[in-house]
Amino acid sequence: MQRFRSWFAGLAVLALALLAVTFVVAATYTRSATLVQLVQPAEAGAADLFGSATTGPGTPIGSPQVMIIRDQGAFLEGQTDSGARYVSDTYLRDNGIYPLQLKSVELIRTVVALSCAAAALLFAVLWWLAGRRRAGVPTR
Repeated sequence: MQRFRSWFAGLAVLALALLAVTFVVAATYTRSATLVQLVQPAEAGAADLFGSATTGPGTPIGSPQVMIIRDQGAFLEGQTDSGARYVSDTYLRDNGIYPLQLKSVELIRTVVALSCAAAALLFAVLWWLAGRRRAGVPTR
């Protein structure tokens, strides 16, 4: 029973360490999050030919989102009225860059953190029960 007790203690400590690492990694990712507006850049003579219907550097795709894009070459000059930076969708596709949404990082962080906390609690209870059983104390 002593061997199981030490295993449970080690696994509880490992789960707590993973919990701490989860928050550090999530903070590292979220540090570079920016409010962006994806745009399809206007082609060089299209605005002259058809008239410019957009106020920015191209046609907006969707609504502004908080995303993590580390390649500064994807950003275009200017911002929307709400302060979102313009990002070229064409540049992202051509370079195989998939922007990561902040809410996805937060969801994964929350799921992993809750799992680690539950595992730490489970192994701590098993460690405590194994210690009581070894001491001869009834578990009921």
